Amino acid sequence: MLKLQNLPLLVVVLLGYLVILFTFSASVPSAYGAERDLVPSYGSGQYQLFIFSDYFCQPCQQLEKGLDKEVHNLLAKGGVKVSFVDLPIYKLTPLYARYFLYAANASKSYKDALLARSVLFDTASRIGAITEPQLENALKSRNIPIKPYDVKPTLTQYNDIVRKYQVRGTPTFVFVYSATDTRKYTGGKEIQKGLSELRKALGRP
Repeated sequence: MLKLQNLPLLVVVLLGYLVILFTFSASVPSAYGAERDLVPSYGSGQYQLFIFSDYFCQPCQQLEKGLDKEVHNLLAKGGVKVSFVDLPIYKLTPLYARYFLYAANASKSYKDALLARSVLFDTASRIGAITEPQLENALKSRNIPIKPYDVKPTLTQYNDIVRKYQVRGTPTFVFVYSATDTRKYTGGKEIQKGLSELRKALGRP
């Protein structure tokens, strides 16, 4: 990996996507049609939530411990579409991000996708998998299916979303209430504030 510590984070992220684009490929056709979002997204409603994270980001790991229940409640009750965007900041993140896409491609529900994210975050926090076979085994040991496909179009869309919302750190949540009302929060305390605002907009305590 190049030594990128002195570059702005947004540049690092964009370079990270380029590394994945030119390094990884698969011969299995994508299951996602051209008419739908390529980014793993679940639920529907008038609001949208983009979750930007990195599996090796310690604040992201801490937030993830309580996030699973929060996202589950949002999706179970409806009214919001939740999309996950992985930022390739750390050296091993591209591998983990690719396998989340494989798991999302094979998942039948948001519950499967949330479980895959939980396992990936837990594995990253322990640095329990540093090679592709190790990571694949970690997922299979939890009965998480994977379905490889060409992730390049998805990574291109990731790149576009990161630039659109000018995401410069993780964890970052972007709440889209309307075409003229977009709210961005970075860090655990700010994100909790954003989630509270969303719950109020949805009429929930």
